[in-house]
Amino acid sequence: MVDPKEQILYGVDTTFEGIAKKATPKFRTTPGRLLFAGFMAGAFIAFGFLLAVVAASGYSPKLFPDKGNISAFKLLLGAVFPVGLIGVVIGGADLWTGNVQFLSSAKVKGYADFKCVLYNWFGSYGGNFIGSIFLALLATTLTGLFGHVGDPNTFGKVTVSIATGKVSKDMLALFFLGIGCNWLVNLAIWQSARVQDGAGKILAIWFPIFAFVAIGFEHAIANMWAIPTGILLSNYTITWTKFFHNLIPVTFGNAVGGFLFVAFYYWYLSHPELTAERLIKEIVDFLVVFIAFWIVATLVPAGIAMALDSALGSGAMYAVPLALSIYYIAGTFFLAKIAKPA
Repeated sequence: MVDPKEQILYGVDTTFEGIAKKATPKFRTTPGRLLFAGFMAGAFIAFGFLLAVVAASGYSPKLFPDKGNISAFKLLLGAVFPVGLIGVVIGGADLWTGNVQFLSSAKVKGYADFKCVLYNWFGSYGGNFIGSIFLALLATTLTGLFGHVGDPNTFGKVTVSIATGKVSKDMLALFFLGIGCNWLVNLAIWQSARVQDGAGKILAIWFPIFAFVAIGFEHAIANMWAIPTGILLSNYTITWTKFFHNLIPVTFGNAVGGFLFVAFYYWYLSHPELTAERLIKEIVDFLVVFIAFWIVATLVPAGIAMALDSALGSGAMYAVPLALSIYYIAGTFFLAKIAKPA
């Protein structure tokens, strides 16, 4: 009889176990710490986007049709954007797109239940939103680095162009662009977990993130900086309703990409003994917890944003992020009582 261990490909079982166990503090921490760690991750990703825009703007075909180069523009965006995920992984912060892999891995191993997954996903997603909004304000209203409200400079014009493109895409296309993105993001996290030295981890992260940005895939947390910055700089030509037109399908796609093509794939390779019934059960469990998260983290906030858009018009520009920040903070503390982190 064949030893099941001899059927495990690429030695993935040890890495998978390590990732699953690393998820435990992520759902046992207090809501204040979870939100703060989420805030930092949203800020780190935004820093990467800020640097990417500064690096690539001179090659924008829309701003400089005579000397712009779309390939150079996309390659430069991708080349420096990875600084954000490097900060998250090596510096330490809680990024929702990465937590799709961490918490899904913990769930299939039996280390986390439905409530733990929902608590971490909602808290990290909400913290990511607040951190991203702060960096949007930092780039515009607070410093003028990208211009001021309704008056973008060169970097701001590029950001408005990027944001406009993101909110103009078909929702089904955004879903699949989200899949491709988080497939590569979680591959970067997986690869970094298999490398021991710092320089190796940076390289393991850099290449997949460079690829997803240069290709043009969609990342929900990166969009939490890019589109709100575009909202501010466009003087509300781009609205919060349009923001959620992008965020709702991209979040769904990110979840599928991170779970199915990374967490589920490596769990399947790690456990040759798994039956078809168990595999189907975990897919169904993932869909149940994700749909619950998707409703409370994107659909309810979208309803709040649309209501404020309708009632306040351009006055919703600042009212929506304030209202949603309060919602995400209150929701995280509420879910902490249900999940009961130690």
